[in-house]
Formats: sequence, structure tokens, C-alpha cells
Amino acid sequence: MPKTLRNKWNSCLTYDKLMEAHKFSKKSKGHRKEIILFNLKAEEYILNLLDELKNKTYKPSMYTSFYVYEPKLRKIEKAKYIDRIVNRWLVDNFIKPLYIPKFINTSYACIEGRGMHQACLDLQNMMKHCKRIWNNYYILKMDVKKFFNSIDKEILLNILKRNILDKDVMNLITQILYIQERKVGIEIR
Repeated sequence: MPKTLRNKWNSCLTYDKLMEAHKFSKKSKGHRKEIILFNLKAEEYILNLLDELKNKTYKPSMYTSFYVYEPKLRKIEKAKYIDRIVNRWLVDNFIKPLYIPKFINTSYACIEGRGMHQACLDLQNMMKHCKRIWNNYYILKMDVKKFFNSIDKEILLNILKRNILDKDVMNLITQILYIQERKVGIEIR
């Protein structure tokens, strides 16, 4: 488990890894117009993206905002597809290998092999264990309202800087975080 991330930018910045990020990003979304148009010239777009990232001229685009009314009213801020590919590449090659090994075993969200079904199975096993040992137990179910809207970007960047010592990676993360100019709140892509 790496404790810090250093000098990984050039080794992870390849056509194959960007194409892999594209394939993962379009999963179950291939019917959308934006992705169909991208697929028509995918190789060309990925090569252009690779050049922009190598030359450090890549700039993320502004988000488009819209509202979803089911099951409740929510504001969604969506990035362009090319930016989602960069996000996927960044997460898969830098963030996941660094942070997932540090999570406790009962972290389930967005971790391969640890989805909702595994969480339910583990919860049932823990309930049986608590019943057997103490004969009584309590379960607290909670949700933090507007959690992503309450994250301070400066604090998040300071936390990331402790473990990510690769300046190119940190510059890209900073660009992505500050594409929207508000100080607090992270957009979910």
C-alpha cells in the first residue's frame, strides 16, 4: 500500500489508460447522444486529450446544471464527457490505489467487490454476532444532508496534498475542483 504518490504522472499518462477510462465512463450510458458522437471519433479525441494532458494545456469545461424531480427535487451539475474521462483516469490511476487500501473493511460505497449486497450480508452477519454475544443491539441509520455541498475545497486540497506529492496530479485535481468558483461544495459527476 503506497503511503504517498510520487512521480506517477508520466507512467500513467498513456493512450491505453485513457481509452480504458473512456470505456469505463461510457458503461451503461452508450445510448446518450454525447457518447455516440464521441465514439465516432474516439481515437482522435483520446489522442488529442493525451496531447493536452502531456503538454499541460488541458482545461476542464464548465458544468451544465439541470434539475431532476424524481424521487425528489435535486440539482445536478454535469461535466462534459471528455472531462468525465479525465476524472475516471485520475481516480483509477491515482486516487483509488492510494486511498482504498486505507479505508476500513466496512467502507462499501463505490469500491469494487464491496457494493450494497456485500454491505447487507456483512450487516446481517454483524447483527447475528451482536445478538449472540450481547442479546441486544442497536442500529443507527443516517444520512448527511447536502454532504458534498458542504465540503470546503481548501481543506480537501490540504488533505490530498499530504499524500499526493506529484505536482502534475495535484495541479489537475485543483483545476477540476475550482472549475466552479464557489469555495464550498463539490460537484458530483
